[in-house]
Amino acid sequence: MTYSWWQQLIAKLGFDAHGLSKPWYEHRFVVVDLELTGLNPKEHEVVSLAWVVIEQQSIKLHQSGHLLHEGVLELAQSPIYHGITAQRLAKEGLPMEEILEHFARICDDSILVFHNSLLDTRFLNVACKEHHIELPRIVLDTLKIEQRRLARQGNDIAFDALSLEACRQRYGLMAHTSHDALSDALATAELFLAQANHVSKQEPVALSELITAG
Repeated sequence: MTYSWWQQLIAKLGFDAHGLSKPWYEHRFVVVDLELTGLNPKEHEVVSLAWVVIEQQSIKLHQSGHLLHEGVLELAQSPIYHGITAQRLAKEGLPMEEILEHFARICDDSILVFHNSLLDTRFLNVACKEHHIELPRIVLDTLKIEQRRLARQGNDIAFDALSLEACRQRYGLMAHTSHDALSDALATAELFLAQANHVSKQEPVALSELITAG
């Protein structure tokens, strides 16, 4: 669920169930990335799920994780992009239900962060519905944060201007080209912190301001 007008109203009225009026850095964030066999959740599968935790404006690498899905039926060309083979899935993989149950415990009482949330959340929603598992409902998207920022500056937004690498470059972050889910989650976490600090300018900005920032 993304931030909407009625959530803003709830925050203003003081009925802030999700802590949207609290300073953004008081929240715990779980930055997520999936490796997939394709783009359609009705036809394609989740190969792996990785996450990186942010607490008190700091990336907690010891809380990160990367779980492989043993039940992938058809990898097709996806190993070319992420390097995970059928042999590795058979050796290290877990059932999707177990992956989701573990991940749900990790991200309890947290805000989920993605780069291009629409793609990954579609797959997660399908899998969670199938296994009757609930994840946090508040989602931040570093792609959308950057898109709004550029739009408000009056900049033309090129087709590739919102890629993870392009967004990182604008904040002076190191080059990142990996397509491994864990390294992509880490790269997104670094981008999110850069965006959040750019928006807040060292002030105690509420989470709601960050969600609508640009």
